[in-house]
Amino acid sequence: MQGSSTGQPQGHVKRKVKSGCKTCKARHVKCDESRPACRRCVSTGRVCNGYGIWGGGDHHPRIPASQPLSIHRAPVPAVNLNPDEQMSFDWFVEKTTKKFAGIFTSDFWETLVLQASAQEPAVRHAVVALSAAHRSDSGHGPRALASPRGSSAEEFMLKQYNKAIHHLRSSPTTNNTSNLRVTLITCMIFVTLEYLRGQYTSGNSHLRYGIQLLSGLSTPVPTQSPQSIIPPSSANTAPDFAHKALVDSYARLTIQSAMFGIFPSHMCIMTHDQEPKTPPSYFPSIIEARQTLDHLLHKVKCLKEDYRNASESGGPIDHAAAFAAQTNIQKDLVLWRQAYETTRASWKTSKDCRELAGWTLLRIYHEMASVMAAVSLSESEMAFDAFTNNFAAIITGVSELSEIWLLPDEREDTTIETQCSGSGNSGFTIELGHIPPVYYTAMKCRIPQIRRQAILALRSASHREGVWNGPLLASVMEEVVCIEGGGSDAVHSTFDAGTQIMETNTGNSCKPSVEEASRIADVKVLLPDSKGAHMEVWISYKKMMSDGRSAILKRKIGYGPTT
Repeated sequence: MQGSSTGQPQGHVKRKVKSGCKTCKARHVKCDESRPACRRCVSTGRVCNGYGIWGGGDHHPRIPASQPLSIHRAPVPAVNLNPDEQMSFDWFVEKTTKKFAGIFTSDFWETLVLQASAQEPAVRHAVVALSAAHRSDSGHGPRALASPRGSSAEEFMLKQYNKAIHHLRSSPTTNNTSNLRVTLITCMIFVTLEYLRGQYTSGNSHLRYGIQLLSGLSTPVPTQSPQSIIPPSSANTAPDFAHKALVDSYARLTIQSAMFGIFPSHMCIMTHDQEPKTPPSYFPSIIEARQTLDHLLHKVKCLKEDYRNASESGGPIDHAAAFAAQTNIQKDLVLWRQAYETTRASWKTSKDCRELAGWTLLRIYHEMASVMAAVSLSESEMAFDAFTNNFAAIITGVSELSEIWLLPDEREDTTIETQCSGSGNSGFTIELGHIPPVYYTAMKCRIPQIRRQAILALRSASHREGVWNGPLLASVMEEVVCIEGGGSDAVHSTFDAGTQIMETNTGNSCKPSVEEASRIADVKVLLPDSKGAHMEVWISYKKMMSDGRSAILKRKIGYGPTT
């Protein structure tokens, strides 16, 4: 058939490229959709602009080491920002992302949020609001944040908060995956902002909403074009980058919340939907080791919660299934530790403080997870007395961590490249560090020497990890010790990082100091929505009464300003 004057065969209409990376779509050529960068762009020496926040981006063939951090993190500059907003955005890129990532690298904070900020105004203004609050909390004060027009730091932050909400409402959450992901990213930023401000009720509400949305968001299944030159065995079949970053970030935050006693309603639904992660014999990376352990912690918390709910409902309980689940978790924890030891043996020559601190922290969490799994189906506080070695290992591990991970003041001009800084020992980070396992040790171990060191370690933690505030929890533990009649272990000195705890299991110092009848359980800290100088903190707890029945009691704890 004769061609038309345009050079196209008659009756043929050139189809619009609807998928593929941004570069290929702009060139109107077929993209092989390889991740993280397509092969067509790489083979021709072009910059692959990726697939946005929905599956890549930030894929430049070569980036000079001397380029500014913003070039690495956000290849598309943030747009439509006034000077005040740009100042806060720059602070977020250079300071907040490092601080909130903590010891481990974070795809969410260090990549996904920055990419989303370049494309989505809701995320961009949420980032500016969070950055403004973080900068003020870091000691750089309202004056540094005040705009030339005279608005205060708080007013500036709230204005950005409202802008983010406005943009979210203009693109309401529907079944559209893109809109859902924008909402989930923004929601995580809101959770972090509220925790940073001490508005725990609002933060927990945002978290519940985000988990509910995420539990209903199906895992994307990549499709392979019939014309693809990539062999099926090497095709990328993993969930896309954005989905994995979101699931990983929300998973860790649900663990943080559940361990604090605030159990998100959709936590177990999200956990059950995840693919089984049996620990391998060797971890390719520290991130995979952490993700596998996080998954096991999720399973432990959900098993305990499901078993407790079944017991309290008075209905039939499938004890065999519960014990089988517990046994499987414990087996996986043993496999995890074996893989950990094998992997660590090949990392002993590493001089990277961040890596060494990360491996140490994972070992601490494994000790805690092992105790949690073993007692998950027990209601007796006496069950914890069998795990003195685990509790001792946690405190010893924290001692090692404090020697590896130098904690300079955040306001110093230091980076991980120049010394072991990272999360710092001042201010706030959303990621969990050593505070939860130390608090768990202080709460559940009744060995005086270990409990005393745990309380000291809490009091010496001058930073906050999400809802976890070390000095506040030290005050809680001093009250718990008094309630249980163990005397005052409220030692107002400094945690001794060089102390090796409990090298032997013999001697009176290894005997629990609290009898069964005096022990309390289910201690919950009821955080106020305040960071003022005179916080009114309450705790609730379960105690066995003289008539043999248990009762839920409350007690107020006086506490000074948070850090």
